[in-house]
Amino acid sequence: MTFPQGLTTLHRWARLHKRHLSGIIGGLLCIPLVSCRATPTAPVASDIPAPSAAPSPNGSPNSIAPGNAPPPPPPNSYLAQLPPEATNLLVSLNIAIAIPTYLPPAMTLANYGAGDAAEGVGGGAYYWLVYRDNNDRCFAIEYAANGIETMSLENQDPLNSGLFGEGYTLYHGNFPNGGDGELPESDLFTDWFDGEDGFYRLVGAGLINGQDYGQGDCSNITIKEAIAVAESLSYLPTDIR
Repeated sequence: MTFPQGLTTLHRWARLHKRHLSGIIGGLLCIPLVSCRATPTAPVASDIPAPSAAPSPNGSPNSIAPGNAPPPPPPNSYLAQLPPEATNLLVSLNIAIAIPTYLPPAMTLANYGAGDAAEGVGGGAYYWLVYRDNNDRCFAIEYAANGIETMSLENQDPLNSGLFGEGYTLYHGNFPNGGDGELPESDLFTDWFDGEDGFYRLVGAGLINGQDYGQGDCSNITIKEAIAVAESLSYLPTDIR
């Protein structure tokens, strides 16, 4: 079937614009579908909550809760069982302080003294440390700046000191003259060790009971223990002094 030329042109125009309108309508139908779908966006930094520290027992991060602090050390845990006040007193003498680094079991520091006066043997600086156990066994470490005296007892054992070397002796038993003019009871003590700033020795119960050391009714430690204590003498570390 043929159409007049004018109708044919109109027909072509209608088909062309029908396709164009279909495209426009299709596009319009997509608009609500696109606008209804939310586009994901990156969160703003200020909107992100900062991480919080785990709460401590008292509510403050990185702090020690009351009652959880370590307790102070017991008195007998200090070097040679010297409490800080005793160490400070010894340090004030400005000398090398010899202390025992071995103590028999249950032996504790019972008393101490130090000074720089005529009370020292022969005058000058002095100190003493008295140790005692729960069976009233005692020994003392003595220091004298000068003026030492030599004594002897009936029995002798050699000492090999890591600090003072060899050639020293532990004396024990009775005095050779039976105590005439000296202590009558059996005792023990060492030679005076010739040290860096003076002289040091270990003495037993007889000399402790006979001196103003605030201790009485002491008995001696064993000979083996006395040797171990005497040979353990060492200077107080310089980082403490």
